[in-house]
Amino acid sequence: MTGDRDSATAAITATLTSSRALLGIVSRSMAGALEDMTLQQYRVLVALDGTGPARMGALAESTGVHPSTFTRMADRLEAGGWIRRDASPDSRREVLVDLTDQGRALVSEVTRKRRRAIAAVLRTLSPEDRETVRRGMRIFADAAGEPEVRDLLTLGVWPENDPAVP
Repeated sequence: MTGDRDSATAAITATLTSSRALLGIVSRSMAGALEDMTLQQYRVLVALDGTGPARMGALAESTGVHPSTFTRMADRLEAGGWIRRDASPDSRREVLVDLTDQGRALVSEVTRKRRRAIAAVLRTLSPEDRETVRRGMRIFADAAGEPEVRDLLTLGVWPENDPAVP
């Protein structure tokens, strides 16, 4: 049993170390964006990039922001040219929020930086080690399950299914 416990402890330690390395990549990829806005504001851009136009109330709820706070946040994002607000074609009482081209470009750039950083790390590995990482990450992701979007948004991340772009 001690061998199993030691193996489990080693796996936990390796996984925690890897998660810190990935969080470092996430953090560095967002550094430029966070010079222009708060993490909470960036989360709104990521949510809009993932969903497309959304009602103000629904967007506030999905990002975990109180509606009155969200309105002030949207004011700042709109003033910065990151989002636009329009009356809903279905109801003039509803306001739809969407990314501007500038907002979409910022989210794309952060994602590109993140992908490039991960690709750079993987390029340092042998093909065999890259395959080991791929398999290990897939096994871990399958075992952990897909996180809730709200949990991912906490760190300004949206689930992706597109192919890797170095």
